[in-house]
Amino acid sequence: MGDTHFAAGGGPEEVMLELEGGGGYASRVKAVLFRNPVPIKDGVFQVRALGARVTVLVDGGDVLLVDAGLRGSSGVIARGLGAFGLSVGQVRRVVVTHAHPDHSGGLSELVAGREIAVAVHRLEADILEGRAPAPSPLQNALLATMARPILSRLMGGPVAIDDHLEDGDTLPFGTEVRVIHLPGHTPGSIGLYLPERRLLIPGDALQYKLGWRLSPPAPGVTQRPREAMRSLERLLDLDFDTICFSHFPPMRDEPRKALRTLVQRHAA
Repeated sequence: MGDTHFAAGGGPEEVMLELEGGGGYASRVKAVLFRNPVPIKDGVFQVRALGARVTVLVDGGDVLLVDAGLRGSSGVIARGLGAFGLSVGQVRRVVVTHAHPDHSGGLSELVAGREIAVAVHRLEADILEGRAPAPSPLQNALLATMARPILSRLMGGPVAIDDHLEDGDTLPFGTEVRVIHLPGHTPGSIGLYLPERRLLIPGDALQYKLGWRLSPPAPGVTQRPREAMRSLERLLDLDFDTICFSHFPPMRDEPRKALRTLVQRHAA
């Protein structure tokens, strides 16, 4: 979960720009953030959900979704898929990057009555299956208590987990999709790496606010910020030219260089 993610498309910038209106740079950023769907690469695009972006991977007739948005997102996701001539019935697997409600709340309604496998890191499987309570994303105790009734309504029902993921796992998909464990934002946060498409999908392990500067996850909703920062070092040796974020527009302008600069700046 980023700073604030209760508007369709997600991200505090979207809420701010919606209130500001105005023209110029703000209007251009707003148009990019709200564009639905967003083509990324061949066989990769993003669609809006409530509270987040869902990354869609397509290989042949198979469709893999990364995350599921807040509760109530299934219709929004279905419309986004339809813009590319796809349907929810073609989805074979949903990979959840972590169990915050803006990434997993829409999961139960999305998979209900369908043969869709669900994958999440093993450390957060019990949360999605309803065997463990979902911790509040908010790290401030007072805010967490105040927001508890709202957050409980944003979570969906329990779902069966088919794939209990570990670092280094490869998902059963046409092109290679590799799991990277990135603990810190949550204990079981993961990213996905597609080496053939030179694509990184880091979940909430990275932010790209207003498409300007790469930054670590927001500390107010990150359980262990220092661990989250250390996790980013694991990405430095990967070869990618595009990053797809959960709440921000994709980064295509030298993302590896920007990541190295970020890690070095925080190490100093």
